[in-house]
Amino acid sequence: MQAPSNPFYAALQRAFIRANDVYFSSNIQITQYYYDVLDLAGTAKLLARLPKSQDALIVILPADPLIERVMEKVTAAIPVITMASDLPSSGRMAYVGLDNHSAGRAAGDLMGRFLGEAGGKIAIVSGLHSFTDQGEREAGFRQVLAERYPGCELDAVLETREQPEVAGSLVHKVLRQNPAINGIYNLSTGDRSIVEGIKRLGREHDTVVITHELTVDRKSLLKEGAIDAVIDQNPELEALSALNILANHFGRGVDKLLSMQAAIAIYTRENC
Repeated sequence: MQAPSNPFYAALQRAFIRANDVYFSSNIQITQYYYDVLDLAGTAKLLARLPKSQDALIVILPADPLIERVMEKVTAAIPVITMASDLPSSGRMAYVGLDNHSAGRAAGDLMGRFLGEAGGKIAIVSGLHSFTDQGEREAGFRQVLAERYPGCELDAVLETREQPEVAGSLVHKVLRQNPAINGIYNLSTGDRSIVEGIKRLGREHDTVVITHELTVDRKSLLKEGAIDAVIDQNPELEALSALNILANHFGRGVDKLLSMQAAIAIYTRENC
């Protein structure tokens, strides 16, 4: 997965450490590997050599052609579980995570309700278009706006390349160029910098911000009223579910299979 400098992956790192303790008696040990999302060649080399030292893999990867070709070889050698963002054609054993299309629809419904009858213009902030989960969220978001909220118009789609600080500068720029934008839907990281970009323009009271993953920082932003809603997928339960699948696969005496699909949880400042 990506490095824990990204708050979601930091939460997932902690979740796997705790899950490792739960399954230690089943003789399952976890080694975590981090990759640079902008170095696809390096990531592909790392993936290619892991079957020599590991019995199974749990991965969160972009659906890039180079990565997909390597993963076809990896899944032929060892069991692979995709998490959070799926690679359905890779030959993976299972996917653990949200129905991201449904999560995007939930975000679209929230945005439409927050903006109200008057509607408004909306900017989407994407981390990397090649992540399947982000594309599915965007598709669901667009779909529900088209179905139910004719007053809401998608004005811009921004890509940060998974760099948090870039998110704020892009949002600041697009709000300056088009002050009519009053909704921001963030598919990835960078909420703190997005809020700072909005505040620099004095727009914090008239811009709706909806995002994903209830990290420590996003809890703080929710409580401040700086963002309006967070859609969460419970990385703790996902880590346990992924190891549960592998424990059963290797016949380690685990009887109960946990759900592979995470429930969608919505948080506002009142329940975070």
